[in-house]
This record gives sequence, structure tokens and C-alpha cells, in this order.
Amino acid sequence: MAATEGTIHFAYNLTPQATPLPEFSELAAWRDILFRLDLIGQHPDKYEGFAFGNLSAKSADQAEDDDAFVITASQTSGALHLDAGHLVTIREANLSRFWVEAEGVEPPSSETLTHAMIYQADIRARSVLHIHNAEIWHHRAELNLPETPESVSYGTQAMVSAVAELLDQHQSRPLVFATAGHKDGIFVLGTHLRDCGGLLVSYYAKALALALDLDLDQDLDLDH
Repeated sequence: MAATEGTIHFAYNLTPQATPLPEFSELAAWRDILFRLDLIGQHPDKYEGFAFGNLSAKSADQAEDDDAFVITASQTSGALHLDAGHLVTIREANLSRFWVEAEGVEPPSSETLTHAMIYQADIRARSVLHIHNAEIWHHRAELNLPETPESVSYGTQAMVSAVAELLDQHQSRPLVFATAGHKDGIFVLGTHLRDCGGLLVSYYAKALALALDLDLDQDLDLDH
């Protein structure tokens, strides 16, 4: 049975932030761009009214063996702008126990363990964007996007395993992939936020072009 959108399916310990979070102005900028494009957000008539999409990043000077990262908090994607309270520092993520040690004032994103698995599996990954978009998702075959199986729902151990296998099979970075079992779900990961964001927007443009061609073909059929 599919997991309910927006709910957290792992145990976590949340410690109030004792020191200011690292400055992630570029993360905030890309978060605003994705919000304006409606690739993250919240609507009462979509996904049971839950907010959708999340972003994470590691600092540029962070050691490769340091698994800590910053991620947007659960159900904050509907806010107009990102603020410090919307960021959670993940200090430790135990993928086998489905346990997270976090610092912040809001619970970590429901997709935290998928982000954590990406960072642990690939030292090249320094940023991960997770968005929801119907055009990219429905045209994922035409766009030749790798995808996790339809039987795998978000926030589960099966998703963590499926993404790990996908990353091993597809070595190019940045990488965009779809989650066939998580409606409209798209991930992009890479070294730099600008590369991830730029590639994601380019795929959005390609998907919109494909959707437009389809709509035009349907309109032409109606004329006959």
C-alpha cells in the first residue's frame, strides 16, 4: 500500500539548533525559483493538500566523509520564502534502522532518508532537489529518464534500496531520475546546485514542449 503523501516514515531525534545554521543563500535562491515554477509548493487540490518537494545541500568546504547535510523541513514547501527555521541539519542518518539525528526547530523532510542515502552512496553528490511535476513525470519515457519501480513508494526502505541501485547503474552527474511509484516525483542530484537546478529546468522545458506537441496533435485530430 502506498504511503500517505507528506507523512514521515522514520524515527528521529530533533535537538533544538544550538548554533546558527550555515549560510545556504544559493539553496534559498533555488528554492524560490522552484517555488515560482510550482515545482515545489502546496495546493489544497493536489496531493491531499500536503506540501510537496524538498531540497538539501552540503557546504562547499565540507569533508567528503562527513555525511551531515542541511534539508528543508517537513511541510514547509508551501511557504512563500525559505527562512532559517525551515532548515534542518541532519547529523546522522542510519539507513538500516531508519533513524535520523537532526538539529532544528521543525521535523526533517519525509524524504530525508532518500537524500541521506544519495549522499552516503556518492561522494560527488553535494546537492539534491526533489520536486513534483506532472509534465516531466508523464513524459519520463520520452525524456529517457531512469526511474525507480512503480511498486516502490516514497519514504520507505524499498525506495532507499531502489535509488541506491539506480545510482550504481547511472554514473553521470548531475542526474535526473523519476520515481514511478511516487506520483509526479522527480529527483536531481549533483555536485553543484546551479548544475542541478539548471538541468532540472531544462528537462521541464523539454517536457512542456512534449506536452504541447501532444496537445496540438489532439487538437488536430479533433479538426478531422
